[in-house]
Amino acid sequence: MQDSARLNFFRNLSPRELAGRALFFTLILFVSITAFICFRNAVRWIDKPFAGFLVNERMVLGNIGEYYWTGTQAGLKYPDKIIAANGKAVHSMRDLDAVIHDVGIGEPIVYSIGRGKNVIEVTVPTMLFSMVDFVVIFGTYLFAGFAYLLIAVVVFVIKPGKNVSWAFLFVGFFLSIYCIASFDISSSHSGLIKLYLPALAFFPAAAIHFSFFFPDEKPFVKKHPVLQISPYVVSSVSSALLLWSYPSPPFSEIYQLVMIWVIAGAVALLASILHAYFMNSSAIARQRAKVVLFGAALAFPIPALFLVVSAQGGTLGQQSILNNFLIFPMLIFPASIAYAIAKHNLFDVDVFIKRTVGYGIMTAFVGAAYFFLQLLLRSVVLTPLLGGAAEKVYPVLFALLVVFLFNPVNRKVQEGVDSIFFRKKFDYKDTVISVSNALSSVLNLDEIVRKIIHTVRKEMFIDMSGIVVLEPQKPVSRAIIAFDGPAAGREDVRDLCIPNNDPLLSLVSRERKLITRYDIDEDPRYLPEKEPCKERFSKMGATMVIPLIHKDEVRAVLAVGRKKSGHFYSREDVELLTTLASHGAVAIENAKLAERMQKEEVVRTNLARYLSPQIVDRIVQNNVQMNLGGDRKVVTVLFSDIRNFTTITESRPPDQLITILNEYFTSMAETIFEQQGSLDKYIGDAVVAVFGSLIPVENPARNAVAAAIAMMNRLPELNRRWEKRFGFSMNIGIGVNTGEVFLGNIGSPERMEFTVIGDAVNVASRFSGLAKPGEILVTKETLAHLGADFMVREHPPAEVKGKSGKLEVFEIVYTQPEI
Repeated sequence: MQDSARLNFFRNLSPRELAGRALFFTLILFVSITAFICFRNAVRWIDKPFAGFLVNERMVLGNIGEYYWTGTQAGLKYPDKIIAANGKAVHSMRDLDAVIHDVGIGEPIVYSIGRGKNVIEVTVPTMLFSMVDFVVIFGTYLFAGFAYLLIAVVVFVIKPGKNVSWAFLFVGFFLSIYCIASFDISSSHSGLIKLYLPALAFFPAAAIHFSFFFPDEKPFVKKHPVLQISPYVVSSVSSALLLWSYPSPPFSEIYQLVMIWVIAGAVALLASILHAYFMNSSAIARQRAKVVLFGAALAFPIPALFLVVSAQGGTLGQQSILNNFLIFPMLIFPASIAYAIAKHNLFDVDVFIKRTVGYGIMTAFVGAAYFFLQLLLRSVVLTPLLGGAAEKVYPVLFALLVVFLFNPVNRKVQEGVDSIFFRKKFDYKDTVISVSNALSSVLNLDEIVRKIIHTVRKEMFIDMSGIVVLEPQKPVSRAIIAFDGPAAGREDVRDLCIPNNDPLLSLVSRERKLITRYDIDEDPRYLPEKEPCKERFSKMGATMVIPLIHKDEVRAVLAVGRKKSGHFYSREDVELLTTLASHGAVAIENAKLAERMQKEEVVRTNLARYLSPQIVDRIVQNNVQMNLGGDRKVVTVLFSDIRNFTTITESRPPDQLITILNEYFTSMAETIFEQQGSLDKYIGDAVVAVFGSLIPVENPARNAVAAAIAMMNRLPELNRRWEKRFGFSMNIGIGVNTGEVFLGNIGSPERMEFTVIGDAVNVASRFSGLAKPGEILVTKETLAHLGADFMVREHPPAEVKGKSGKLEVFEIVYTQPEI
């Protein structure tokens, strides 16, 4: 039993549940005390002289005993009644013990026996009650009593507090008391008849109560819960009448009425099971009924034989041999009920039953084939042809026929049985291989998901299947669900968005195992999530969910509905689904990896427009945190503009101009990247760079000015190259400003561009326009961040467009390299 089930049994209990647990342990203690008393009394019978048969307090022979007992050998049978022994009237066990004490062991006693309306005399020698008798008679009933209780206790512990568990516990309790007290009422007579008779009377009430909730809860019980008490009222009256009349003459008539009540309890339970099997729409109810009917088929043939023998007036020996041991096959029936209650999924029941039946048929076929082959070979072929020599030739020829004829036929029969009664293993292998090959050739996530759910529906004939691909970094996960459409043979596919905190998804991720809606409905461990999980199952139309696990993490969840055949899932079905889930998890993870690689490539390409390759690598590898959403930030903006660019464009051929501009922009971009700046955009011949926007920079103003000086220092080298090739040179002016800007992706849904906007950008542009060729002009905001590392020359304040009043202007003094 799982640890969590044990914890749930003892922890977090309400006062009502605590009272229920107290009653549970009281019932167990009561049975234990009863068993102890019976055991103590039974031990006293070992090596004790006894009559050779057992009787109850009414001096009626019991139907338990051994075939070698002297009473059995004398032909005594239930319900013979002892009237006298050796001429002395016998009214109680004490009277009988006195007669036995007067004679020696092995000495005969002449009994007057009432059999029907006749009185006959039977001579029965006394004998010793041996240890073997103790084990066979008392031991079997003690074992059965504890077995009934143990089966019920296991169910209650697995599903504590459920109505079906309580009803089944009462059934096991009353059966346990009935079995354990059986020896006492026929031997030691210590008064436990007062427990035996109520247990017999209350057993049918418990059975009827149990039928209200098994295989499923009946609607009328939900509407009228008080009906659960009504069978116990009848049993209370029956028990009182039995105790009142015992052992006086009215007891027999009352006992017969109580036996009718017992039959009514058994019929109610049988009717509930048959109704579930033939008429219930619930798959789990039908499956449970199937399990119990199979258990009944194994449990009841021998007890039925006992009833036939008893009805035919069999001797005590015939009765006792069956009665002593029929309790063992009878245990199969409550065990099958317990299995049906406690085992939520019942996946392997169909396969187990079908294989049992199938192999039984195959065995009968094989045996008959062997017999007829032997008969045909010996009688029809060999004897007419070879006469007396047939016996010598027969063994050799038969062996050859078995090897070359019968074994191949046997294999064909085996294959036929496999095909009829359960699916072949290699069918699943072929399915898995084909699915694996199909999935390995696809890297698109949607296509993989659709292939998985389509394969599941096609191969297993399921009305619905779907996959929820978990996206923990997002608020919702996407689900793709396929189900039967309104048109025959058409599959409809629906997309859903399920919150990541959905209780069912959280439960599957936590449990990391297959979960059915019946688990949710009946397992007390899932009580906190019961209602929302049931609602999610209903919305998806699913009956079972299976986690897709990769590297010990749940990556997705496979949901499946009901089988179109109406059958429940077999163990092979679950194995196939689990295998497909494993392959699907790998395929989904590979598709996600491919998508991430594609996205990274797009990001890398886009970032390469703005940043240096080294910074791009760091960003893609998540070594640098950056915010591409809208934000306000203090940055330094650099504007660079080519002087007299219009005149240059008019005097140069287009191809030459493109070559010059490409070389210029490439060189300037490298310079900006070297100082950890980002290239915001090109505006005609202007270069716009931002420092401290995408990635953090310790002092953006210093980096921007350093980049501006480097740009001015690179330009002479470019001019020297262009002079040689084209007879051309240019000059630039640079403006730098520091201030708050808005930065983010700006544009339309069809085209977005990451840029910066704001007054600080406009001022930098105006200062670039003020700069003469070769000048670097900065604002006082930028100058405030430079310190003493740069030489600065102050210019007269200047008016700039869009600003009221004049702005202070400062020039960065730098030394150009010699040409």
